[in-house]
Amino acid sequence: MHPLFRSRNALLAYGAACLPVAVLYRLVLAFSAKLSFAESAAVSVTLTTVLAAVCLIPWYVCRLLPLHTGKICRATVGHLVTAIWASAIVTGVLSGVVIGATRIFPGLKQRFTPAIPAVAVLILLTYCLSVALHYLVLAVENSRQAEVLSREAQLKALKAQINPHFLFNSLNSISALTAVDPSRAREMCIRLSEFLRNSLRLGERGSVPLFEELALTRTYLDVERVRFGDRLRVKQEFDRECDHCEVPSLLVQPLVENAIKHGIATLVEGGEIIMSGTRSQHGLQFIVENPFDPEAPVPEKNGFGLINVRNRLQARYGGAATLDIHVERDRYRVMVTLPWEGVKGARA
Repeated sequence: MHPLFRSRNALLAYGAACLPVAVLYRLVLAFSAKLSFAESAAVSVTLTTVLAAVCLIPWYVCRLLPLHTGKICRATVGHLVTAIWASAIVTGVLSGVVIGATRIFPGLKQRFTPAIPAVAVLILLTYCLSVALHYLVLAVENSRQAEVLSREAQLKALKAQINPHFLFNSLNSISALTAVDPSRAREMCIRLSEFLRNSLRLGERGSVPLFEELALTRTYLDVERVRFGDRLRVKQEFDRECDHCEVPSLLVQPLVENAIKHGIATLVEGGEIIMSGTRSQHGLQFIVENPFDPEAPVPEKNGFGLINVRNRLQARYGGAATLDIHVERDRYRVMVTLPWEGVKGARA
């Protein structure tokens, strides 16, 4: 389908662009054929209408003869032949209309005939201009498609890093528990299996409702509670309107994992992670806040989860989504803001 038919605004813009062309043809007819204002206006409107339809043909020809294949000569010859054919067709149709209009405008055929060569050349040039514009449109579409594919590939690569990263940490914890508490190690294996099953299921989807993402995060927390016990406490404060807001899948869990690894794990007595979310007309905002020990040594690989989330937000939303970090004494807060996307058919 021609891209003009995908949007009403595009069709209106195309129609508006045809008006200057109609004026140009009216002036040519008025001077070369000595036609009156009414005669030149009637003929130019008919000519522009037919030509507007014919100039949509290059879209399909340009797709068959792309320039990037290196066969420019073949494309040039093909478009030149098509342009000559289009000029002959439009000129023939216009001549037939002029003959029919002779009843309204006596002598119109005789006055129009001398202008046929000039009109045919202008039609040829207009068609060639249409070919150039269609190649430009194709180049823009190909560029956008390449950008979309690139972002999708980047998102898939970033999402693929999440499970292995968490899996390595969990396996290390299970390995440590097997020596001191085999039953807890077994429990952690079961919960880890459940988490991985659910994360794989959600990971196949580009977006999920926030309540599903939070359910996955709770499964992850169940895994970590086997390791930390009462040292890990969680508080959730989410507005009901947030439940059906669409968020990128596997987005919240890395933030909570970061809060545990660089916050709760650094404190002997543990601490409480606070997760909160609000929805406004501007978008969705959720916060993950945790205590940490300012004097604890900084891990060699710090902030992988936050970097991953920030990159995914950038790849998907560009500058429309943000990830901000605030550190106040012994409190660490990560705030994510993204455009609001509601689940279709869901009640807010």
